[in-house]
Amino acid sequence: MEKSRAIIFIFAIAAVLAVSTRPCAGNQKDEDSIWTEDEGRGPGPERGPRRGPGRGRFDLTDEEVDRILKDLKERSPEKAKELAELRTKEPDKFREELRKHAVEELKKVVGERIEKFHKERRARFLEWLAKNVPEEAEDLAKLKERSPDLYGQRYELVWKKYGRIYNESRRNPELAQVRIDDLRLQKRRDQLLGKINAAKSQTEKKKLTEELGEVVGHRYDLIVRRKQIVYEWLLKRLEELQNRIKESRTDIRKAQDAKIKAENIKNRTQELLEEKKGFNWD
Repeated sequence: MEKSRAIIFIFAIAAVLAVSTRPCAGNQKDEDSIWTEDEGRGPGPERGPRRGPGRGRFDLTDEEVDRILKDLKERSPEKAKELAELRTKEPDKFREELRKHAVEELKKVVGERIEKFHKERRARFLEWLAKNVPEEAEDLAKLKERSPDLYGQRYELVWKKYGRIYNESRRNPELAQVRIDDLRLQKRRDQLLGKINAAKSQTEKKKLTEELGEVVGHRYDLIVRRKQIVYEWLLKRLEELQNRIKESRTDIRKAQDAKIKAENIKNRTQELLEEKKGFNWD
């Protein structure tokens, strides 16, 4: 677990160093524009609808940048002063210099974010566990009181067992419930197998075997239901993809129209010229 967290930490650091601080959302280009690749966006799979500025990126907030510069000032006052001046005058150069000279401060910010994320996720997961698998939540709560160290180990095991279902519940509650019920049946199956192996009389063994057959039958129904839910989801996803294909085909045909092409080229050229004429505040 510690190794995986370390890997996550490294990737998070890389993300911060790659994007650092960015201009506010009001200054961003329209990402849906046909000219977006003109701004340095390379080819790649077509994206879905926009989800808002900064989504999926590790952008630093103004407050975090202030803290980084404050911490850097204690270690290197001159460099902190230099970066503070660059921050408003030359944002691009400021980001480059911040990556070079505030590595430790950036790592601290990343560490705080990761710690906050894990705490919030744990709280949400435990709340979900108490509602959906109360027996596991109760065992965890009792263990936490007796032994915090063992609690941590037990929590990781419970997360490994139910984490996927928890994530699934946020997208498809019915499928998550099916998986929970299936785990309970698997547990009961294993218990019955143990009792059958230990049974001393044929009468007892026969009774337990009949109960095992019922459990297996219930599991079969759950497995079929799970497959049906996934099948229905695939059909819905296929429909969405077909609609996107139609929209893409329409966009392509529209963009290929000679008049629209000429108008787009004219408008973009004018935009570029107006950007060059803009007032230079440096």
